Amino acid sequence: MIETNSKAKSQFVGYFGVKNVEKIGRNLIFSTVEKFFNARNITTHKAIQNYAAFSDLDFDRKNFDDFFGHFYEFIVDGIHKNDDNVEIPVTYCITLDETNCSKICEQTQIRYDEILLFDTPVFYFIFVDVKEIFVCLRDGCDE
Repeated sequence: MIETNSKAKSQFVGYFGVKNVEKIGRNLIFSTVEKFFNARNITTHKAIQNYAAFSDLDFDRKNFDDFFGHFYEFIVDGIHKNDDNVEIPVTYCITLDETNCSKICEQTQIRYDEILLFDTPVFYFIFVDVKEIFVCLRDGCDE
């Protein structure tokens, strides 16, 4: 039931395998993400590729040297100048690891954490509880 993701860059991200992932994505993940970003008035955001997901453990000193190129490629590299403005894309990943999410959104009660560039969020971890996935699988994924 737990799958190996051989393309994964991080050694610390858990993957969970289910057959009807499209329904979970559409009926649980997408709605959670939209609710979270709507509460922040963030209209443009993108999910990190599944193989590119990472954990707080990747930022540990002993792991970060190997991880920095990956972090740059998926988080920092999208920053660019557009006329006189600097555009900083917002990227996120869904995590099943609650320890990656030390904050709770006051409006939505969604657990999350963020990586800031100066005082601007550039990346969010958004927590989805495995229990919610099972609820969705059992009775919440029907259309």
